[in-house]
Amino acid sequence: ISTHRQLSLRLPGRGSYNHTKKQMSIATYTEYFSNLNTARKLGTPAPHKAILLLSVMEQIENNQINNNRIILTESLERTFLKLWKRYVGVSVIYQAKVVTPFWHLQNEPFWRLYLNNGQDLKTITSPYSIKRLRESTYAIMDQELFHLMKNEDSRAALRVTLISKYLQAQHNGNIPLFSIISTLFFLAA
Repeated sequence: ISTHRQLSLRLPGRGSYNHTKKQMSIATYTEYFSNLNTARKLGTPAPHKAILLLSVMEQIENNQINNNRIILTESLERTFLKLWKRYVGVSVIYQAKVVTPFWHLQNEPFWRLYLNNGQDLKTITSPYSIKRLRESTYAIMDQELFHLMKNEDSRAALRVTLISKYLQAQHNGNIPLFSIISTLFFLAA
């Protein structure tokens, strides 16, 4: 495609979608996904946000999530646990808790968390209670990101970014030798 010409795509129910804008968008979200604010333990980035985003993508792909309003359902939690098992396995560093990324993704530019009753999020006294988050919150993901996740090619690019950046070193508990030695030293002290 020439830099002067643009390809217009039709998305179901959304009118035309500018290809140049889509390319800029995928670059923007790939950058966001490459720079998630994650905890690091023993030199390994926390996989929680990556796993939750992969779970959301899988549910969008399977038509279980049909808009950019994300609710912490039991189905989303099951998908999270399934993908955790696939990409992380048993970890000596991290625990498979879906509430952690659901809450902390609000620190990313594409995810906003809201209370169902309209109150301030600061009123939540126990943000890591799955029951509390299920009953009282929902997230809104950027509409543009939602549309990218519906597109097979864009979804694949976003998946590759998350897996390569946050999950490859963790697959099935593969921890760098230095991290294992550091853990043993810490436990022995």
